[in-house]
Amino acid sequence: MRGLVLLQEEPVAVACVKPDGTLTELGRQGLEALAAHGNVDNAAAATKLPLYRVRMLTRALIDEGLLEEAGGTLRPTPLGQEKLKL
Repeated sequence: MRGLVLLQEEPVAVACVKPDGTLTELGRQGLEALAAHGNVDNAAAATKLPLYRVRMLTRALIDEGLLEEAGGTLRPTPLGQEKLKL
């Protein structure tokens, strides 16, 4: 009998910030939706993006310092608010 081999998948990068520091279209769309709706489920419904994409985008925006979770609600950081104004 053969054993199962577990493969470790590398994280998939989601481009939310361009090399010049501005948001990509997907990054802006996601940050705006998450700021307006506060959670991934409602943001996915509002943007019509698949939930898995919004979750990946949420992680990327948090990693970039543009989004934070506070009390179960997602909101833009001061840096994220600044990027949305540009």
